Amino acid sequence: MKYFCLLTLFLVSINSFSQKEGQLFCDGDPNSDYFTLLDSNKYIIWRNTYYVEKMERQKQLNGKTYVEYSQSWESGDVVKLYLKKEKGVVYQFEDCCDDDTVRMPNHPQKGDTWKTADGLVTYEVISIESELKTPVCSYKNLLELKSIFSNGEFTFFYQKGYGYVGAKEKDILISFVVPRSPKE
Repeated sequence: MKYFCLLTLFLVSINSFSQKEGQLFCDGDPNSDYFTLLDSNKYIIWRNTYYVEKMERQKQLNGKTYVEYSQSWESGDVVKLYLKKEKGVVYQFEDCCDDDTVRMPNHPQKGDTWKTADGLVTYEVISIESELKTPVCSYKNLLELKSIFSNGEFTFFYQKGYGYVGAKEKDILISFVVPRSPKE
């Protein structure tokens, strides 16, 4: 009888946890921020490849504390990002400059604009009520961020409580998150 009770309790707790995970993935958390520093793996399809983004550790750079993220690409390449959050603003460390780049302002609003620390990329909040349909989820109430690079223009989408969920180039979906590794 003990075994049966323990097994039942275990199965109920797994089911409850799984439901919360699925809800977080597609529904996010409307009471949270658009750009969260998550301590979990994030699997991201980008065009015809993918990468896994993972929080690694804290790192000191120029006397400031950042959270190090690795983006491990299918090809084996690894890109490191260094992010920090201060007063609700998410910043990214820039090797090039004496200042950090704003990745996401505190309480972003439609029409907000900013540039990277080197001045090469411009960001503009297009909407905080956008929708995005991917092969995995149909998202609503997303922050839509237009990003103008020297080599093109992209639109990135962020969900409260989860962060980045996808990107478009010229209205074509080129990137989206998936709940598990594409290798599985």
